[in-house]
Amino acid sequence: MIQAQIAIVMGKLPKTIGACVFAILLTQVVGGCTRQPSAESTVSASGAPTSETNEGQSEETDESSQDDLMLVGDSNAASTPASPATNEPNGATDPQPNKDESASIDVPQSVTSQLDGRRKQLAHDLKPAQLRTFLSEADIEMRMITRGESGIEDSATAFNELKRIATWKREASRRLIEHADATEKEKAIGRQGELQSLSHLASLGDLKAAESLQTLAESLQEDSDPDVRSDSQLVLIGFAIEDLRNGKEGAPSRVVSQIDRLLQSSSAPDAATLMVMGQAKDALLQFEHVEEAARVRAMILEEFVEPAEANAGESGAMEGLVDMARQVAGTNFQVSEATSRVQQQMQTVINEANEGTDPSNSAVSTSDWKAAIEALADEQPDLLTTQFLAGASLEVETVGRADLSEVTYQVLDDKFAAMQDDRGSEARTALQARDNREKIIGKTFDPDLPSTDGDELSMEDYRGKVVLMPFWSAAFPDSLLVVDNLEAIARQYPEKVAIVGMNLDVQSTDVPAFESRNKIPFPSFRSVTDPEASVANSVAYRFGVVSLLFVAVIDQDGKVAAIEFSGRDLTPVVENLLR
Repeated sequence: MIQAQIAIVMGKLPKTIGACVFAILLTQVVGGCTRQPSAESTVSASGAPTSETNEGQSEETDESSQDDLMLVGDSNAASTPASPATNEPNGATDPQPNKDESASIDVPQSVTSQLDGRRKQLAHDLKPAQLRTFLSEADIEMRMITRGESGIEDSATAFNELKRIATWKREASRRLIEHADATEKEKAIGRQGELQSLSHLASLGDLKAAESLQTLAESLQEDSDPDVRSDSQLVLIGFAIEDLRNGKEGAPSRVVSQIDRLLQSSSAPDAATLMVMGQAKDALLQFEHVEEAARVRAMILEEFVEPAEANAGESGAMEGLVDMARQVAGTNFQVSEATSRVQQQMQTVINEANEGTDPSNSAVSTSDWKAAIEALADEQPDLLTTQFLAGASLEVETVGRADLSEVTYQVLDDKFAAMQDDRGSEARTALQARDNREKIIGKTFDPDLPSTDGDELSMEDYRGKVVLMPFWSAAFPDSLLVVDNLEAIARQYPEKVAIVGMNLDVQSTDVPAFESRNKIPFPSFRSVTDPEASVANSVAYRFGVVSLLFVAVIDQDGKVAAIEFSGRDLTPVVENLLR
């Protein structure tokens, strides 16, 4: 879940920059830095570009003129305007924009179809609105290239195309800043665009652009426009992190002070701010600046988590970031006595299980475990603690300590389940899954589902046999690691044991192709998962599946006899049913 959230949020974030110099690439993904409609909104029904008259009426312009047009030429023409000479050793073009010349930027196919097949060029004498649209389209094209949606398959070609577009984006930004007719907001958009384009170029290995970026960011960190100010400060945090990694004196305190400066000047910290703060915290920890890292972690909680917890139940713009912020902040790395105590007891329980120690002789009693996890829940009542306890309950159950599992669920219920936030949701989900696993035992299971190849499949055909049912997904191949053990049991009792899987992939997955590639020898039911539904998968929900590996053992009468999610040998369970 968290990984999916992070992927969604990152899709709305500025892109990450390069190896380690900058935390964030400042290009906004939706609408580009200009927040303007893309070029198709400036094209008339006949396909010709339009311009606004003094009366506000739209009229078609002359396609042969380049003075006021951004969209000119033919993408299928035999020749295109030549790019300026390059200094690159491989001969790739590295455009150096000239205000008296125009240079084309290839439009990816999905955009070309909206532009009537024409190529986009940066003509001179463009109006502010056209420059803004140019910046927006440049962002779209760069995003398509980085996502592999542009049709470019060669990495060197993609690299050179990104560099070329970024160079022209910088030129368009400079023109917008200097344009006599540009409003103050449009000039601010130009300043943002220049920051972004230099970030692009720096991330592509242009050291001169990196130097220019630092100088520009320093000059704009007190800019009157809040977006420009914020973007500049994000860049400077990235440079401070790089100084930290290079061992420069005073870098740890500069990282913290620059973050504090950003938070003081920003009215609404966003996802970009969160990601930079997380990177700063991790870098500080990596180089053992624990005190500074703890300060950054505290800032993350103060800015993103504590306001949400104080207003639990209220929706707001920050709502989608809260869970992510908890993950970025992580646990308190200044390990508390309570955390250390739980970790030590957990390790003892695992070691005893590996050594075959009888639970009655365990060094960890039920009362000791309960006291330890209650102390942890009281000291750190955050989402990470809730998730840890939910996982711990499964861990101790897996190693045969049902007594510890039971008290863990009790603490989840007592401390977190009533909360109307992510902690409560996490606790209630864990408790519900536990209840569902208990309820399914002894119940007949005969799903009305097709097989993965679309044929009919019925549990009635397996009456009289013990059925081993691995729950699996092509998206999580490790869910099939248990199959070797299941096949060994089936070979030992070929007339009495069968394997019938339960596939949980989303609708778009080509499950038969996966089965063919991996030579999966047993049939499987197809229970389609819908991540957008209130219950993503009804079968998994009914069985209380919270992780894979997961195997249901179904007896000769078609009733669920046992559930196993540890990956342990199921031979004793099967042999008990066959007696």
